[in-house]
Amino acid sequence: MYYKIGTLAKRFGITPQALRFYEKQGLLLPARAGEGGDRRYQSRNLKWLYSIRRYHDLGYSLEETLELFSCQSPEELDTMAVQKEAETRRELELMERRLAAIRRQREDLARIGRLLHGCEVVEMPRLWLLVDQKDQAVDLDPALQDEVQEWMRFLPWVYAASVIDGERLTSREDGGGRRSGFCVERAAAEEIGLGVGPHAVALGGGRAIHTVTALDRLGATPEYLLGHALAYGEERGLRISSAVGRCLAKTGEDRCREDLLPRSVYYEYWLPIQE
Repeated sequence: MYYKIGTLAKRFGITPQALRFYEKQGLLLPARAGEGGDRRYQSRNLKWLYSIRRYHDLGYSLEETLELFSCQSPEELDTMAVQKEAETRRELELMERRLAAIRRQREDLARIGRLLHGCEVVEMPRLWLLVDQKDQAVDLDPALQDEVQEWMRFLPWVYAASVIDGERLTSREDGGGRRSGFCVERAAAEEIGLGVGPHAVALGGGRAIHTVTALDRLGATPEYLLGHALAYGEERGLRISSAVGRCLAKTGEDRCREDLLPRSVYYEYWLPIQE
């Protein structure tokens, strides 16, 4: 029995172009109805195509499938299966981290809705400031740039962060003199073996005023961003020493092409207190 290319493609849910590609790679050998005639596929081509599709569904690339077809023993097949299993586990771990990052993003967005321009007193999480910089500097040497990329790969919830000292909190000037970097909770960092070192400074501990504020203009002063939190602390007799913030979300980023500022940048701040 023979099958035309369109019939075979439909049966396996692939395109005729894919079948021609498999043929070009030597995986399928159709017969021809006369010189220049239509391709005709025999039953043995179906068996090969079942194998090709099965390996494809298991995640093997075309190059790997060609290797599998050339294996001469079960031991060789098992060696390739072990390699594919390890690769799939790595992909699964990456997807799990990505899923955790999406969940964390949704938690952040919910926090914006609950706490925007409001305040509460909480236990401050223990945070690490990665890549401690002064005056919002962002220039990194190549080696450190690679290290930051590693952090971003393993910790997709690493956030841009800012630390403002007490003297700057009430300043009417812009935010110069801040320390900046990327903020990550200690527990998340420790999961992948990150420790305090040359590029990580320990922050946090104790109780703090917790708030979310929106940065919606260039040159915004700390007082503009955190005036409501400072007033909240003053009303309750709480002494505030500094502020630690991290970016939760940005909206209207397409505006950056015009004036370098999104419509809004939402920052979560903790202001350590003495009661």
